Amino acid sequence: MLAPPLIQFAERNGTHLAYQSAGSGPDMLFVAGSLSTSLCWEDPKVARAFRRMASFTHFVTYDQRGMGYSDPIDANEVPVVGDLVEDLAAVIEAAGLSDPVLFAYNDGGAVAVAYAAARPVRSLVLCNTWARMEVDDDYPIGIPSQILDRMEERYRSEWGQGGVIGEFGTSPESSSHRRTELASTSRNQAVRLFQWNRRLDIRALLPLVEAPTLVIHLKNNRSVPPALGLYVAEHIPGARWELVPGVDHMFLSRNADPVVDQVEQFVTGTLRPFADRLEPTMLFTDIVGSTARAASLGDRGWSALIDEHNQRVRQQINIFGGHESKCTGDGFLVVFDGAAPAIRCAAGAMEAVRRLGLELRAGVHLGEVYRMGASDLAGLDVHLAQRLCAAAASGQVVVSGAVRRSCDDPSIGFRSLGVSTFKGIPGETEVFAAEVGSGWPIA
Repeated sequence: MLAPPLIQFAERNGTHLAYQSAGSGPDMLFVAGSLSTSLCWEDPKVARAFRRMASFTHFVTYDQRGMGYSDPIDANEVPVVGDLVEDLAAVIEAAGLSDPVLFAYNDGGAVAVAYAAARPVRSLVLCNTWARMEVDDDYPIGIPSQILDRMEERYRSEWGQGGVIGEFGTSPESSSHRRTELASTSRNQAVRLFQWNRRLDIRALLPLVEAPTLVIHLKNNRSVPPALGLYVAEHIPGARWELVPGVDHMFLSRNADPVVDQVEQFVTGTLRPFADRLEPTMLFTDIVGSTARAASLGDRGWSALIDEHNQRVRQQINIFGGHESKCTGDGFLVVFDGAAPAIRCAAGAMEAVRRLGLELRAGVHLGEVYRMGASDLAGLDVHLAQRLCAAAASGQVVVSGAVRRSCDDPSIGFRSLGVSTFKGIPGETEVFAAEVGSGWPIA
């Protein structure tokens, strides 16, 4: 799984709630509160943590109302906990979850606790959560009101500039933080949600939770002191308390592994190595005779031609639902969820750049790979896909036997090229030339 899972919608009383699911195993729903999980799936580091949880559960995430792709909140009528609990129930029903594990983070903890206090769940996991945020006479461990006042003013005056999210981690402010804030929710909604968080107090609900509960907190959490998480653990009957290394309140980017280690052991009873392996269909493209063409055009002319080539190929990638892994300079590595769209994309790209006087060759292979950095892929099957491309003639799409076997589109034909051996690839590989039937329109 390279692209984020499909966004679907649960509906409750006219409010649409965006959710995504991946993996198989026991049902686990991530209750993230005022964090846009749909944006998280688009962040390579956070998505890795999500994929790891999807490796041992049927993992479901959703955007709370007011966040991400879910409907906005009414600024004049901020929802109460009961509203958000019913939203949670609607997502559970829409996603077809049965006896789920609730894994809650941040203010999602209040919603998950309220749900678990009234309805059966398999188990409850809480990370960097609290029962009450603000200090009170009977709650001396709370955060001082003056600090929360200053934080509320930052939401009101700075949301959208990137600095507010920076408070919940150690990475410096950046343009990505600004984009995340702007895409997560509006400034007005961010203020209202923070005010709602200040008023939350679920201390009376903690003793009502009967499900097995794990409470995790990052040891050096700078935003929500561990004492607030310990209070939760001490007041839920039989809850287990775990302090794990880390400083980021928003743990999913830099401190995910120690947290997910605890979650996996708690949910499954085991801890398995996670290699972040995927099994996509890979397409490599390459410009035939690029070196000679570049020499004849000169740097400026070649640069302009390459820009036009890239634009046209990327248009085909978008049309056929591919995910660009990398641009190699005179070609692309693109991944797809199936063989047919990869082959069609190759044929479409060839036709599109032929109008520029360029000819492409392409190779397509389906195999196991693993992530390398933010978007690149590694593994022996990546090399095989590249070798297939190098073996193709001008205007030819060469595919492996694995691609032929997985392709059930009758408009695509395959002509055997025999069995080949490739440098660095053990054994022999069945090789075919793929041809898109004339009935298929080239976009």
